[in-house]
Amino acid sequence: MGQLIVVSNRVTQPQVGQAVGGLAVALNDALKDHGGTWLGWNGAQVSDTHPLEFQEQQHDQVTYVTTPLNHNEYQNFYSGFANNTLWPMLHSRLDLMVEDPTQFQTYQQVNQRFAQKIAEIAQEDDIIWVHDYHFLSLAEQCRQLGLKNRIGFFLHIPFSDTDHWQQLHVANTLLTDLLAYDVIGLQTQADQDECIEVYQSLLNTAIKHNTIFYQQRRVLVQAYPIGIDPYAIQQAAQGDNLLLQDYFDPIPKHNVPWIISAERVDYSKGILERLDAIESWIKEQQASDCFAVIQVACPCRMEVETYKHLYNSVNQRIASINQDLSSLEGQPIYVTNQMIPHHQLMQLYKKSAVCWVNSLKDGMNLVAKEYIAAQDPNNPGVLILSCHTGAAEHMQQALIVNPHDIKSLKDALSKALDMPLSERMIRYHALIKDLELNDIYAWRASFLKDLRHANTRHLHEV
Repeated sequence: MGQLIVVSNRVTQPQVGQAVGGLAVALNDALKDHGGTWLGWNGAQVSDTHPLEFQEQQHDQVTYVTTPLNHNEYQNFYSGFANNTLWPMLHSRLDLMVEDPTQFQTYQQVNQRFAQKIAEIAQEDDIIWVHDYHFLSLAEQCRQLGLKNRIGFFLHIPFSDTDHWQQLHVANTLLTDLLAYDVIGLQTQADQDECIEVYQSLLNTAIKHNTIFYQQRRVLVQAYPIGIDPYAIQQAAQGDNLLLQDYFDPIPKHNVPWIISAERVDYSKGILERLDAIESWIKEQQASDCFAVIQVACPCRMEVETYKHLYNSVNQRIASINQDLSSLEGQPIYVTNQMIPHHQLMQLYKKSAVCWVNSLKDGMNLVAKEYIAAQDPNNPGVLILSCHTGAAEHMQQALIVNPHDIKSLKDALSKALDMPLSERMIRYHALIKDLELNDIYAWRASFLKDLRHANTRHLHEV
């Protein structure tokens, strides 16, 4: 059996004393099991005249092959086509989608650069697992270089419908490029159905069950809902090294239930909609002192004007609510824009009576799953979960809400705060059982099993 080659936009290299997320652990374990290579961007930017080289580093039988992006690649590939075109389109925000032929050209060039490196290091029986929307065209670039390896693709974000794909001028090119993969993995059954419908509508492909037949290839399209490592999260939540004053000023009041939300400041997360519901609930109930909202709002992609504007809007909105609704007991919302280390965030989840995930559209949302895993089984909290997350497909024991319906949000908040222990325990035990059965390792094993059995032969070779 050959080695596994993983490709992702960013590479997570383990460092002594630093905890990493479940996905990084699962992929590292898979690479160590059979020997492997992880290929991706190292997070650095260099000038356009600087030579772009891949550098190798070995750690625990895993070879990390990383490269910087030059300024042109960062602006046109990463900030441009990936995050200003594909991200909004796949999250159903055509109003924010910007399409520039120069950016698409750079996107293809970066995919080609990574393909050339894969061609240098891949042996005939290696399998290649590519992650996310940054590399839709990578397999096609590899095929053009003569690679016949099994190549699988997993999309961590939603797959949009036909109407949205039709608004993208290069849709047919990208969709055809995707068919150079042997397995296309998606988060949910709904995403799988959308993907098959898009191929039927736009490329008129032949489809039997969940396999696409197109020209010389056949491609499996399958849902693989990503999980977490519940045991590792339970262990992290047991710790007691979280110092609130390191992240919050003032620190949240302790004599009331905590409602936590933790996310990047992205327009897909429904942050402003949640803040509107919280403000309306407090005013209706005339009760600003009955809970404390803890908002972890990490800035991201601040070089993109849409994100910078949203970041400012969120912080201004929180300041306005606190100014209007604070009392002698304290303010209703406590916010940090710092990234809290993963193990300390799990401790914060355990201390919180409610977790509120309000995404307008999300591939899966692992915050929802991590929150449940971090809970005390004898006194678990309540999860409020948007119906537009992939997690909602399997976490029906959460309080499922429509993030666009303020009444739905306020009703769920009331129910969460009033829920008796007996009901909280029933919901928790059903949720944690599913998380344990369908953890990150089951997800990894399921995808790699299908990829190893994929038929990679071209029709003219049969």
